[in-house]
Amino acid sequence: MKILYVTQYFPPDKGAAQIRAKEMVKSLVKAQHKVAVLTEFPNYPSGIVLSRYRFKLFEKDTYHGAKVTRVFVKSSPKMNFTNRMLYYLSFMISSIVGAMKLKDKYDLVYATSPPLFVGLSGFIISRLKKAKFVFEVRDLWPESAIALGALKNKIVVRLSHRLADFCYQKANKIVAVTRGIRDHLERRGLDGTKLCIIQNGVDLKMFNDSQRNQLSKEKLGYQDKLIVLYAGLLGLAQGIETLVEVAKVLRHEKRVHFLFIGNGPLKRKLLQMQESNRLENIMIMDEMTRKEVIEYMTLANCCLVPLRKAEIFRTALPSKMLEAWACGKPVVLSVDGEAREHLEKAKAGIWVEPEDSKGIANAVKYLHDNPELCQVYGSNGRKYVEKHFSRKVQAERLEKILLEVLSHP
Repeated sequence: MKILYVTQYFPPDKGAAQIRAKEMVKSLVKAQHKVAVLTEFPNYPSGIVLSRYRFKLFEKDTYHGAKVTRVFVKSSPKMNFTNRMLYYLSFMISSIVGAMKLKDKYDLVYATSPPLFVGLSGFIISRLKKAKFVFEVRDLWPESAIALGALKNKIVVRLSHRLADFCYQKANKIVAVTRGIRDHLERRGLDGTKLCIIQNGVDLKMFNDSQRNQLSKEKLGYQDKLIVLYAGLLGLAQGIETLVEVAKVLRHEKRVHFLFIGNGPLKRKLLQMQESNRLENIMIMDEMTRKEVIEYMTLANCCLVPLRKAEIFRTALPSKMLEAWACGKPVVLSVDGEAREHLEKAKAGIWVEPEDSKGIANAVKYLHDNPELCQVYGSNGRKYVEKHFSRKVQAERLEKILLEVLSHP
């Protein structure tokens, strides 16, 4: 197959969406398909474009055998509504122009959302290239933005729903990342045969290699401490403020130490909350490479997986939960719905009501007092991921689905 993979987020940017795109692209290339990637200049999540890409409109590159075209995007460290719209719309326009500059022919265009505008650019590009259009839905938009309070204007909400419906209708196939997303789309009236599921997965080999890392609790000064790790985006959806409240509740538990790794729009607020509350049991570290994150995860005793309390997040299945399990670590999950179902099947952690800081603190304290249970939960999680969430299996499923799309007129 000749595939054009359109994604606003791609390495060297860091995050779950980037990891998923990278692994899917690598797997398709390994299976002898010709893959091209159309993406933005790296800037996520800081909003600052890397210096080597500034003052450019396009740049071509290669990545693990895939041709990569990076295009201009209007990013900003301050993501208010206006800047966010400029960010999304600029990539949509730049990606379409960038696609017109590509002389190669493609069998299909694979566009992954959010942002939702990537779906529209993917559809337009598929028409320009006379290719099939496959639309991946990693998160429900605009529903998630509305739930977070980031989208309130009634006219914009209505137009966003129409754009989503347009992309759904025009796609030859829709790939949902969770069962909840698929079911939601079917309830909206979409043909079930048009929908499929390819969940997030993990590269198990990478987590095996992490066991040989050079970090130690002694080197970090954490000997005899229970390390509670949160690694990921410090954004609106995660409810980071709740995690600071958890640290406040446990500030007198001298052996419990919180480690936050990442970047995002709420990082400054997180630092301010730490300072104003004089919390010495928190260390906040900048974003780092995935390998480095896994090394810190190897040291952790348990991992936090939070989301805000909103009905729409019942469809979520956070990849950070799967990665913690791949590393043999128990999780304290404060996400209801599909993620909770997997946690209970795996018997690999403790579920707490979202945004319940006292409940999360009690769960952390319980794991602190029961180290043997931590090991059992971690082992259960690793076995569950091996059985259900291998990245290799998910990539093979994607290849099969794309071949089926091309086999139909």
